[in-house]
Parts: sequence; C-alpha cells; structure tokens
Amino acid sequence: SNRISSSNSGVEKDALVFEKRIALSKAITLIESHSIAHTQQADLLLNHVTKTREKSAFRVGIAGAPGSGKSSLIEALGTYILDHSDHSDDEIGRFSPEKIAVVCVDPSSSITGGSILGDKTRMMELSRHPRAFVRPSPSKGVLGGLTSYTNDVVSLCEAAGYELVLVETVGLGQSEIDISQTVDMLVLIVPPGGGDGLQGAKKGILEVADMLVVNKADGQLLTAARTTAADYIGATHYFRSRMEGWETPPVLLASAETGDGLEDLWKEIQRYREVVINTNALQSKRSAQARYWMWKTVQDLITNKIKADEDMKLTAEALEIALEQGNIAPRAAASKLLDLTTRSLAKGPHTDKNQS
Repeated sequence: SNRISSSNSGVEKDALVFEKRIALSKAITLIESHSIAHTQQADLLLNHVTKTREKSAFRVGIAGAPGSGKSSLIEALGTYILDHSDHSDDEIGRFSPEKIAVVCVDPSSSITGGSILGDKTRMMELSRHPRAFVRPSPSKGVLGGLTSYTNDVVSLCEAAGYELVLVETVGLGQSEIDISQTVDMLVLIVPPGGGDGLQGAKKGILEVADMLVVNKADGQLLTAARTTAADYIGATHYFRSRMEGWETPPVLLASAETGDGLEDLWKEIQRYREVVINTNALQSKRSAQARYWMWKTVQDLITNKIKADEDMKLTAEALEIALEQGNIAPRAAASKLLDLTTRSLAKGPHTDKNQS
C-alpha cells in the first residue's frame, strides 16, 4: 500500500540498502547471543548461509598494536577502494569490489568485559558510505581479541554480498593464529619506529603476515618510516617462502593522513588475491580454516556448557580451590571436568530454568 513512485527510485534503492544493513546487523546480533534458543537459530542460519552461498568474498585481516593507526588506515583504504570501484577493470581481470564490510574486533577486558580502547566512533566516514558496512565485534575478553563469533560474522557479511571483508584486530597474544585462520590475507600495520623498528613487533605475527605496512609515513615521521621499512625488509629475507609467486611479504609505506601509498597497498592486495586463486592456495586454506573453527568451537561450547550447568560449575569451583591449595594438578583437574562433561552429554539435554 505504501509503494514508492518510480520517480523516487533513488530513495527506494537507499531504503533497500538500509533494510539489508539492518537485517545483517540483526543476524550478527543473533549469532553473538549466548541464549540457547538463539544459538539454535544461529546454527540454522549459518548452515543455510554455507549451503546457499553463491560466491565468496575476499577476506583481509588488518592487525597491529594500538597506536599503529589501523582504524584510520582502514577507513582511508576502504574509502579509496569504493571511490575507484566505479571504474571497472574487468577487462584485465582485476578485483574491483562494489561493497566492503569492516569487522572491528573491539578488544575487551577479561576482567570487566568493557572495551579497552573505548573507541566507539571510529570510521565514521566509511560507516556512512552506502556501499560499506562497519561492525564492531566484541572480543568477550578473549586474549588477542578474536573469538569464534568473528569467523561467523565474516561469513554473514560474505553472504550479504560484501565482496571484500576487512577484519581489524589488535594482533596481540594468540590472535595472530586465530586471525590467520579467519582471513585469506593478513596485513600487519606498524608505526614508524626510528632505527629500531622491529622492537614493537611480535615474532609470531610477523611469521604469519602476508604484507607489512609502515603507517604514518608523512611529515616529520617520513624519515623514521623509511628506516623502519628498511629494517622489516631486512628481516623478511629470513622468513621461509610462503608460496609460489609470493615468496616474501612486501613492505610498503602508507599514510592515512595524506593518502600516499594507498594505491600501491590496494594493488598489492589485488595481486595477492590473484596469486592465491591461480595457485589454488585459497581453496585449500579455506578448507583448513573450516576444520580449525569446528574444533575451536567445540572447545568454546564445552567451556560454555561447564559454566552454564550448575553441577559442573560447582565442581569446577571446587577444583579451582583444590588447585589454589596445591592438592591437584591442572591436568588432573581438567580430566575430572571432561569426565563430568562426557557423562552429562550422555544423559542428553535437560531443561534448565537459568538457560532461558
């Protein structure tokens, strides 16, 4: 009854885009819920998404310590890509996405559950773009930021038609392992570090990074940025060869402030995508990632079940006291909990008033 006239087709299109973004936001909220009913609905949704997916997005992880300027660089890069995606490069087979999603893994405290960085207003310009979707994904206190929910959020963005998904994380603790299992390409962002550019970098994240970008390469920091880049170029020669066509990770200079280096950064991302597709590395990597997340989710589900079940929760608390008093080894305590979990699973599902 409330049909929009054809003269307002632009308004109608904008409304449709808005509705799709709202639907995607609701779907993400559903899979992040701890409610038993929501979990079951989320499983059905993710199964449907997996089976009916027509084409896959390219997933790029952006990692780096706080202060490296990740958010600013992602916003500048995302805006650059969208501004240049109208000029089709299909005749030479270049990847030119029409829509971009950004998943910002918001590092939260394992003690309070609150945001560590408190950055709720990042990427305001990009989030207002009609062909962009920016979504914070809380880490729920997980070391390094990434949870199994993040992988599901990326899958939903992919299903919603976003051809490029950027995943931002802090790159601390265990997250270099988790993020490399979520994305097709991992880009490490580092700030200029003078003559000792390697000092702030974790060895683990360096070994899994496919590209390094020295950000803030402008003004008075340009000389320091060049020195830092030279340090990293020297270090990457000692890394084992990644794959044919991408032996060592390139090291680039960029500035979110001036836009310098964004074109080269985007071209290298496009080139990496071509390499992993042409060598079939992308398909094998995705298969390995699916297996990784199945086992990671099993661990999470078992932990959640122990915490939700009153009997197991009491046993866990008693074991924690025994651990503090030195009366039991951690491995033996874990075995007791696993045995109790196995017996609970064998009994089958039961109704718990606290799980509504």
